[in-house]
Amino acid sequence: MSRTGAQLAILTLLVSLFLMRESRLAPLDALEESFADFLAMNSRRTEAPAAVTLVGINEGSLNEHPWPWSPLDFALFFQSANHFRAEIVATDAVLSWDERAMKEEMQTKYSQYAKILREHLLRAPKVLLGAQLGFPEDPDQPLPTEAVPVLRHVKGELSAVPDFSTIEAQAAEDYRLSSALGFANLPGSSNWHRAVPLLFRHRGRVVPSFVLQAVILWEKLSLDDVVVELGDRVMLGDRVEIPIDVAGRMRVDFGVPRGRCGFDDLLLAAEQSEAKSDTHLPPEMFAGKLLLLSRVDQASRTLRLAAGRSGSIGELFAAAIGTIQSRTFIRRAPGWVEIAIAGAAILISLWLPRWPKRVAIFLAVIGLPAYVLLALWVFGSELMWLPIVVPAGLTLFLLLYRLATPGTEGELQKATKIA
Repeated sequence: MSRTGAQLAILTLLVSLFLMRESRLAPLDALEESFADFLAMNSRRTEAPAAVTLVGINEGSLNEHPWPWSPLDFALFFQSANHFRAEIVATDAVLSWDERAMKEEMQTKYSQYAKILREHLLRAPKVLLGAQLGFPEDPDQPLPTEAVPVLRHVKGELSAVPDFSTIEAQAAEDYRLSSALGFANLPGSSNWHRAVPLLFRHRGRVVPSFVLQAVILWEKLSLDDVVVELGDRVMLGDRVEIPIDVAGRMRVDFGVPRGRCGFDDLLLAAEQSEAKSDTHLPPEMFAGKLLLLSRVDQASRTLRLAAGRSGSIGELFAAAIGTIQSRTFIRRAPGWVEIAIAGAAILISLWLPRWPKRVAIFLAVIGLPAYVLLALWVFGSELMWLPIVVPAGLTLFLLLYRLATPGTEGELQKATKIA
């Protein structure tokens, strides 16, 4: 080992410590999260598809059924879902209409359409409807008494869990009587949503989000079966433990296999099935599954999800529900992995000054892609993402150092003697 190699090893150690610290802080933490999304969406998955199917309201559906939808439009969805005997039928839309704001033609048909929708809701085994928490327009006015689903077994500091003072929007009472409500809020200072909230507070009391309520229904549990340990986990009886942060959010695995079809595809499949003909979509996509109706048209795709892709709230919720159903909870590699990577880089730095520049370039070009392939394999087998900031940063540092060096260590020593 030469003096130059020892000096480079010390520099490499300092750079390693710097990168390990910065990789957990903005903006480099976003690179780690993006790498986790890349691994989730590109690794070889072996698990079976989750029991959730997103029924998307796309541009084609909106051409036939302009937004906002009437009760009859939603009734078509529940009718088709019931035909395939879906286990849970859900929508994040708020099933509530103001008759006074409707056109006169629609007002005359509203009662009939509302009755049809209610009948199909009653026929469904389980129904989950969207709702929104919010704040009153006049904070000085006394708040009305509101019935909300409350989680009683909660441990930990609640200050980081978003708190709301009222229900801003919810389904009409006729629909709520036979359904469960799920709060579909997405609080946050940006539209990046790699995690989804499982918990909110309503006037200080902890309530489940749309995603958590969907999973509670799926697991056939009650609210009293749910135990929350903020910053650690949500336990659904003895069925599953969901890792959460201090704000009650769960990291979403966007790569989990799950079903998806258009609203018109579901209607056509139901018509084909009723006619006793072959369906263009397999009935297994709907039967016994959780069907989630949500908009996926371009106007609704305002969220930034995995790998920078835009998406809708329904796509986020479907991926989150599928994550819990499949138990594919993503976790970051332990800290010793970064230490091992730094140790390997330090060992390389001891000999790097002796190597020709072309060798350093070759190792960098080959080594980093090989590391990504290793990370894909580890994620596919362990659902654990390896760090990217530390290995990529060290590779770039060592390569630039070697390129900036005028020659090999032997050539440098010879030039120094001559001088």
